[in-house]
Amino acid sequence: MCLQHTKCNNFFVIGFLSLATLLGCKSKKNELTNIEVSDATSTVISDKKVNPQSTPTIEIDDSALTKLDQWTAFFVLEKELKKLEENKSNSFQGNKDEIENYFEELTLNTPEVFDTNAIWARFKVLETEVFLYNEYYGSEATQELTASAREKVLLAYQNLVRQINKIHEKATQTISE
Repeated sequence: MCLQHTKCNNFFVIGFLSLATLLGCKSKKNELTNIEVSDATSTVISDKKVNPQSTPTIEIDDSALTKLDQWTAFFVLEKELKKLEENKSNSFQGNKDEIENYFEELTLNTPEVFDTNAIWARFKVLETEVFLYNEYYGSEATQELTASAREKVLLAYQNLVRQINKIHEKATQTISE
């Protein structure tokens, strides 16, 4: 019994000494690191430009449209996005409460096949981009910034359409053995 306690004590002493040695080590690299903190006074803007010509327009598959036909809130939102795409006056340029209403109504009569986390994640991204567009449109932002936000909204919608098509395709696949 005494031998076991000695081995245990030796293990803890060796472990403690090696831990103390590792923690005590200093690297010159760590000493030379200089961290600068700056105050972000303006909006962070990505350097990546969205090119509408490089993004092909994706349409909702006809078979998926049959599942979507009872989801009127989706078609109302889609109509506003088409106006935005054509650079016409739309509801996204107005009141934030109206925009919130568009996205809240999407929860009503959602087809079961499209009531998935992947679809709702795409809607959240689209909602965020629409609010950013609204913010730029209503502020003193440059035309370039507003146009970039508009293109990001359209890109988010295209990603949503792509997700709808994929979810519907997956739901309609039959696996046979």
